[in-house]
Order: sequence, then structure tokens, then C-alpha cells
Amino acid sequence: MLGRFTTFVGAAVTAGAAFVGTTIAASATATAQPGCPAVHWIGAAGSGERANPTSYAGMGRVVHRSMTELAERVQGDGLSMTYEAVNYPAVEVPDEDDGIGAWLGFMGSVDTGTAALGQQFQRFVERCPGSKVVLAGYSQGAMVVHRNLHALADNPNLAAVLLIADGDRRPDDPTVNIGTAASVPGRGKGVAQDWPILAHAPAPLPPAIGVRTISVCDLGDAVCDYDPNAEAVTARSVAIHTAYGRSGDQLAWTEPLYALLKGAPAPALPAAEAQPVVPLSAAGE
Repeated sequence: MLGRFTTFVGAAVTAGAAFVGTTIAASATATAQPGCPAVHWIGAAGSGERANPTSYAGMGRVVHRSMTELAERVQGDGLSMTYEAVNYPAVEVPDEDDGIGAWLGFMGSVDTGTAALGQQFQRFVERCPGSKVVLAGYSQGAMVVHRNLHALADNPNLAAVLLIADGDRRPDDPTVNIGTAASVPGRGKGVAQDWPILAHAPAPLPPAIGVRTISVCDLGDAVCDYDPNAEAVTARSVAIHTAYGRSGDQLAWTEPLYALLKGAPAPALPAAEAQPVVPLSAAGE
């Protein structure tokens, strides 16, 4: 089984785009708090996509493109949007000849990313409690995002989630499903749900977060529509897994993601601390 899964090692590695900064738009429209954006995007790259951490702003090709398309819609509303990449190794999938140590390293990358995303999210919302947050990830990065969703299900800042080719995908999750896997009942089961080393894959998502989560998966994808009965991972399944967002058309999930973001209520700002009342008679003392 390890050999079949590792056939797509390195297939998701991309390169070439320069780092473009952390601010998408400097909007004239005021946000709830000075210095904070209306929307903040946290993106997690897939396996091997952080070999050059400045490529695609450190979040990988398809997550970066998803971010830029959403940013255009947000900017069109006169709002500001910032972004950051999850700071984690995003190691490549081990080769079939690698030992258990390499696989433990792969799972260590997932665990490191899961913890890093949770910490980055918490730091941001503590600084900007009035901002909406979008989480997005591809492949291994989608697993990193997915594994934070139970803990963040009731968080008022989390407005929308995007999971592309998620290795933790469950067909029974109450998510907004896009892609051909959604057309066949029971299809779209992530490799982590069937692979013993990844047996600590998450349980079904609660509806509170499922309705804010878009899951993108196409039939035959080596990762999100894993076939445990296949003798080998085929070139076609690898091609499907690496094909998301390569056409020149607008991404199929941009408008649904924008709708989730726009429909999410603005987080309530913490109440200002009450100031002591100074009696008028004491004002001049």
C-alpha cells in the first residue's frame, strides 16, 4: 500500500512565482480595527510545495491562485484582505523504497503543520478579533487545515474553509462538495481514512463547520478519492490530483467561497474596558 501511495511523490511540486507580500489590498474602506484587514487568508501548501518557501507566497500554486481570485472579489467590495502561509515543512511523500522513518517524518510534517496553523490562527484573531478568516489547503495542506476544524468549529472569526484534494476527506462530511466525486454516493474517501499509518485521521465534521467548508475532489484523484483495491497508483490518478486550478477559467469554487465569506456574520469585537468615573468635584483637584 505504501508503494502505491508513493507513486505520486513529487508530482505536486511547483515553482516559479515570486513572493508578493502579505497585503492584497490597501482599501480606503475602514475596517473594524485600525491596522486590521476585513479578511485574512491562511493557506497551507501541499506536499513538496515549500521546497522554495517564497514560491507562490509559500502556500503552493492552487491555494495561491484561489487566494488571488477571492481577493479580487473582496477588493471589489472595497475591503482589504491580507494573507499568510502556514509555516511548516510540507515534506514530499516518501518514496516506496524509503523506510518507516521517512513515513514517520511525513506524518510529523502533517502534525507540525496542524499545530502551526492553529497557532497562527490564534495569534491573528487575538490581534484582529474583528476580522474574518479563511483557511485553505491542498493535499497535505488540506489535511493540515482539516485537522484544525473540530477545534475551530465554534470560532466566530472562521468565516470559510477551502479543502482541495483532501487526504482526510470523508464522503459523509456535511461539507459543500465541488468536483466530480460529489456526483457518486460514497466516493471521495481520502487516503488517510483508509491508510493505517494515517489512522488518526479526523472524525466526521460537525454541521457547524461543515456548512462553512468547501471540499473539492474529482473522481480518480489519488489522494481524496483513494482506491484501496487498486494494485497501483496510476499516472491518470496522479494527473487528476495535480490538475486542480490549471485551466484559464475562473476556479469553480471561487464564487461559492466568496458567498460563504460574504454571508458570514462579522465577529463581535470585545467590549471596551469600563473607565472609572471621576466626580466633577474632583476634576480640578
